[in-house]
Amino acid sequence: MTAPLRSAADDALQKGSIARQIFSSLAIVAVCWIFLRVGSLIVSVAISHTWHPNDPVVSAYAFLFRQLIMVFLYPSVLNVFRPAFIPLYNEIKKAESREAALVFAGGVLEIGLLFTLAVFGVLWAFPDGTVNFMAPHFTPEQHAASVRMLREMAPGILCLLWAEMYLIIFHAEKKFAFPHGAEAVQKIAWGVGIVVAARALGWQHRAIGLSYSAACLIQLAINSFGMVRTFGWLFRRVGLRSWGRRWGLRIGTLALPLVVGVLGARLRDLLTHWLQSSLAAVSYVSVEFARQLTNLPVIFLGTIVSIVMLPHLASILHSNGRESHRQTVQGTVETLCLLSIPVIVGVLVLAPELMALVFIPPTWGAAEYGLCAEGALAMRMIALGFMFVVVENILMPGLFSIQSMWWPTLWGLAASVFQILCLVGLAEADLARDSRILLAGVAFVYPLSRIFKNGVLLMVLRRKIGLFPGKDLPVFAGKLLLVGGASFGAAFAVHRAFGLVSGGIPVGRSMLAYKGLLVLQLAVPSAVMAVVFAGMVLLVGYRAHLLALIKAVRDRKAARGTPAATS
Repeated sequence: MTAPLRSAADDALQKGSIARQIFSSLAIVAVCWIFLRVGSLIVSVAISHTWHPNDPVVSAYAFLFRQLIMVFLYPSVLNVFRPAFIPLYNEIKKAESREAALVFAGGVLEIGLLFTLAVFGVLWAFPDGTVNFMAPHFTPEQHAASVRMLREMAPGILCLLWAEMYLIIFHAEKKFAFPHGAEAVQKIAWGVGIVVAARALGWQHRAIGLSYSAACLIQLAINSFGMVRTFGWLFRRVGLRSWGRRWGLRIGTLALPLVVGVLGARLRDLLTHWLQSSLAAVSYVSVEFARQLTNLPVIFLGTIVSIVMLPHLASILHSNGRESHRQTVQGTVETLCLLSIPVIVGVLVLAPELMALVFIPPTWGAAEYGLCAEGALAMRMIALGFMFVVVENILMPGLFSIQSMWWPTLWGLAASVFQILCLVGLAEADLARDSRILLAGVAFVYPLSRIFKNGVLLMVLRRKIGLFPGKDLPVFAGKLLLVGGASFGAAFAVHRAFGLVSGGIPVGRSMLAYKGLLVLQLAVPSAVMAVVFAGMVLLVGYRAHLLALIKAVRDRKAARGTPAATS
C-alpha cells in the first residue's frame, strides 16, 4: 500500500474509532437518562396526584428542587469544576502520566469536598434565612413548608454534591455508566419513596424531603462503589499545599472566569426567582411544571451531549488535531439543531395535552384549568428559544475544550445583564400576580437570553476554530426554516382535525380513559409530524449523513477488528 493510501486508510480508521467511542458514550448516557426520566415521571406524578396545586408543600418542592438544587447548587458545582478540570486532566495525562493526572484529580476532589461540606453547613444552619433570601414573596405557609423541607433535604444535598465530584472524575476518564446509572437509581428511589412515605406511612408533609435524602445516599453509595471498582480509591489525600504549587495557578486561571460566570448566572437566577415568587400559587407551580417538561428534551438533546462531548473533544484535540475537532463540533451543532425542530413544533402545538397527561388528574376544577392554561403558555414561551438553549451544550464544550474560558464567561455575563434588565422591566410594570403577561415574561426571559448569548458564541467559534466556514451557516439556517415550517404545518393541521373529532382534552373520564385518550391525542399529530420531518431532512440534503450514521452503527462490530487486521 502506498503512503498516501495508507495515510487515508489510517485517517478513516481514526475517524471511525472516534465516532464509535462517542456513539458508545452517548448510548450509555442515553439509556441511563431513560431510567432517570422514568424516575422523574414517578416523582412528578406522585406529587401532582397526592397534593393539590395550591398546597404549600408543592410550592416548597418546586422551590427547593427545581430552583435551589437544580438551578443554583448542582449546575454551579458542575459548571466550575468540570470545564476547568477535564481539559487540564487530559493535558496532564498526555504530557506527564496517568498517575500524575490522578494525583491532580485527588486534589480537585479534596477541594470539592470541602466546598460541599461548607454548602451543607450553611443550608443546615440557616434554612429560614435561605428561604427568606431566595423567595421573599412566599406566603407564610409556603415559607414554613420550605424551611421544614430544606432541613430534611440538606443531608441529601450533601450526598448529591459529593457524588457529583466523583462524576467529574469519571467523566475525565470517559466513564459514564456508574455516575449516570447512580443518578437514575436515585430518581427512581425518590419517586418510590414519596409514594411509600405519603401513602403507606402517612408522612404527608415529610415524604418529599426525607425520601430525597435517602435516595441521594443511595446515589453516593453507587458512585463510591464505582470509584473503588474503577480507580481503586475513594479519597486520596495529596497535600493541597504541594498540589497548589504544582497545578494551582493553571487550574485557577481556567476556573476564575468560570466562577465569575457562575456568580453572574446565579444572580440572574435569583432575580428571576424573586419575580417568579410574586406570582399567584398556581401560576408559580405552572411555570415550574412547564420548565420540568421542557427540560426533558433539553437533557436528552443537550445535557447528554455536553456530558459526553467535553471529555471527547478535549481528547480529540490533543490526539487527532484541530480539523478533526472542528468537524466534530460542527456535526454535533447540525444534529442538535435538526433534532430540536420536532421538540419545538410538538410543544407549540401540543402543550395543553402534555400538561394534562403528566400533571393533572381527570377531575378538573378552577385550579386545574388554570394550571393547564398557564402551564401551556409557559411551555410555548420556553419553546421559542429551545434550539438556542440546546445548542449551548455543544458551543460551551467546544470553547472549553480549547481552554477558551473568558469568551463564554463574558457573553454569559452580558446575557445575564440583558435578562436582569428584562426582569426589572417586568417588575416595574407592576403587573397583577395572575397576569398572563407576567407569567409569559418570566417563562420567556431565560430562552431569550440564550438566543442572545449563543448567537454570539456561534460567531466566536467561527472565528476561533473555523466553524461553518463561508456560506455554510446561512445555507444551514435556510434548511432549518424549511424543515421547521413543513413540520409545524403538518402537526398543526392534524392536531386541529383530530381535536374536532375527539372533542379536546377528555375531562371527567375515568383515569384510564383520560390518560389513554390524551396519549392518542399526542401520538397521532406527533407521528405525522415525524414522517414529514424525516422526509424534509432527507429532501434538504442530509441523506448522506443519515446513511453514514446507520452504516457506522452497523459496522461497529466489524470495525473493532480492522486495526488488528491491518497491523
